[in-house]
Amino acid sequence: MIWTGSGRNTAVLCTAVVLLGTLSLPAQASPASPAPTIPAPASPAVPSPEEIASAKSGESATAAQVTVIDRLLADASAGQEASRAASMQANNAYGDALVEVQLRRDAAEIASARASAAGAEQQRTRRQIGQLAGELYRTGGLNPALSSIVSGNGNGNTLQQAATLEAVTAGRSRAFQSAETAAAAADSLTAAAAEANQAADEAARTAESRKIDAERASDAQRTAVSEARTQRTALVDRLAVLNNTTAELESARVDALDRGRQLERLAAVTGGAAPAPAPAVPAQQSPAMQSPAQQSPAMQSPAPQPGAGIRPAPAVPAPAPAPPAPVIPAPAPAPAPAPAPAPAPAPSPTPAGSNQTAISVALGKIGAPFFYQYGGTGAYGFDCSGLVQTAFAAAGKYLPRTAAQQFAQAPVHVPLSQARPGDLLVWGTAPGFYHVAIYLGGGRVVQALNPDDGITVTDLAYMSGMQLHPVAARY
Repeated sequence: MIWTGSGRNTAVLCTAVVLLGTLSLPAQASPASPAPTIPAPASPAVPSPEEIASAKSGESATAAQVTVIDRLLADASAGQEASRAASMQANNAYGDALVEVQLRRDAAEIASARASAAGAEQQRTRRQIGQLAGELYRTGGLNPALSSIVSGNGNGNTLQQAATLEAVTAGRSRAFQSAETAAAAADSLTAAAAEANQAADEAARTAESRKIDAERASDAQRTAVSEARTQRTALVDRLAVLNNTTAELESARVDALDRGRQLERLAAVTGGAAPAPAPAVPAQQSPAMQSPAQQSPAMQSPAPQPGAGIRPAPAVPAPAPAPPAPVIPAPAPAPAPAPAPAPAPAPSPTPAGSNQTAISVALGKIGAPFFYQYGGTGAYGFDCSGLVQTAFAAAGKYLPRTAAQQFAQAPVHVPLSQARPGDLLVWGTAPGFYHVAIYLGGGRVVQALNPDDGITVTDLAYMSGMQLHPVAARY
């Protein structure tokens, strides 16, 4: 496809910005996180074939056109990140709305049960009062059993007779009071049940609206990805012409640029100490720039240990200095210890054991028959916080339901640079985080990402531009 103007190039960015500006969480759910503020820089016009041919006549003109195309590709990448963040936020809003619906329905069910019990009690007291009223009417207000007491024909124990009469009178008074209390309780609880059912209906309507938003955001993301791929192919071909190389080489160069930007953002979030150092960029397309569904089996399969697929440092982020006793004085510390992290995530000891069980359970949900489900907590469908809750429950740790609650109620919070396997990473702005994932170590997370990618292992740098929070939660 040939691109001849700037309008089509910015369509992806515009769509994402509009979605980010309109999405919000349901009022009843956890506080809404502000929309991701990923800037949409003004894109220059795509060079035409004629401009490309003209640029090849001079070195400076060629360099200028390469810069323009690189900028267009960077903007397209930012646009895809914005659309992914918008879709994740919309998915979370819908998931939280479904959670709210269930809470409201449970509350309405309890309120209705209480109202029913109060109604039964009211009916019982009504029958009791009816019997008492009939008795008073038939006897002129006096129980036949007490006539001998009143007439003086009893056994002469005046105090006992008076006590009996007083007890009867008090019993009648309590019966009337009980009837009044039961009636008031029935009226109050019936009204409360009606309000609870109305709240459940409103929550259901809100959830339906959030579902529409989520579907719209997912469609926009798919469109953004498709258009960006088409644009990327055209622009990479033009780069190959400008630089007298091949599309494959230019694609690898663009991947490296994107990977560098991702790692820079990750380092910025972690204060200059990212959980994983920059891996070597292969000649083929970098896994970080692939969608999770396109990543290699080593990035997706639960079999490889965290950190084994992208040659990162050990799970606990350590400073860059070389190992304790290097034999060869290598100038850069990265190559020598590369084989070391392969066996296992090697998390640091944690109180009451590690979260390896939770990690294993989450990794076990990758692939069929498991899938992403809005508001899902299993047995097969999960959303992001539902997967976390299920995984940690298997480890005997019972977390709250939503991403925001799971972060807020964690007993320990640490800087992201100190994250270790089993910690929770969140995206968004406090307190309304819209996504949560389990850190695996080695700069990777396992997560229920979205309906298209499902439950997957993802390079953390790939998601660094989507409001990754600089603090991790630890259970």
